[in-house]
Amino acid sequence: MSFALKSLSHFLRFIPDKVHTHLISRLGVHIMKGQAITSRLDFMEGKRLQLTIKDTGNCWKFIIRDHQLIDDARSNTVADVHIQGDLKTFLLLATGNEDPDSLFFSRHLSIEGNTEDGLYIKNLIDAMDFNTHVYLKSILGQTLASRITPLIERLDIGKHFHSLGKRLLVKH
Repeated sequence: MSFALKSLSHFLRFIPDKVHTHLISRLGVHIMKGQAITSRLDFMEGKRLQLTIKDTGNCWKFIIRDHQLIDDARSNTVADVHIQGDLKTFLLLATGNEDPDSLFFSRHLSIEGNTEDGLYIKNLIDAMDFNTHVYLKSILGQTLASRITPLIERLDIGKHFHSLGKRLLVKH
């Protein structure tokens, strides 16, 4: 396990799950502003999602409301979809270094609960494509977004994020 992965693992174990859940929910709401994929969450309205990182013991609970992933940490209701895997697997998925299909079919990630909802979530993850201009427009307005988007796209942040993921996940 790389030093960075080990450090992240310790951090996740140290901070309570309700803090993680709240932060992930808030960050997700912010990042998904204006993204087309949020309109596809209608089907999942009111559904509960639980993510479990098995090797760190973290369990994060969310409910989908108004096209957003909302903190549901206090709920004792059983999740409609429960996705489990180890930290490295979730990071491979988050950084785009592995596609969801291969992670699910190789059983590095498992889905339990309602099969139709689980497949829908897996397909949503697979179809996610972040639109920088739409995001910037939603938080800065059209004029600033039009000026800043080309600069950010030239930086090719997605490539750097993908590369960072590879470096974090390499064993030393």
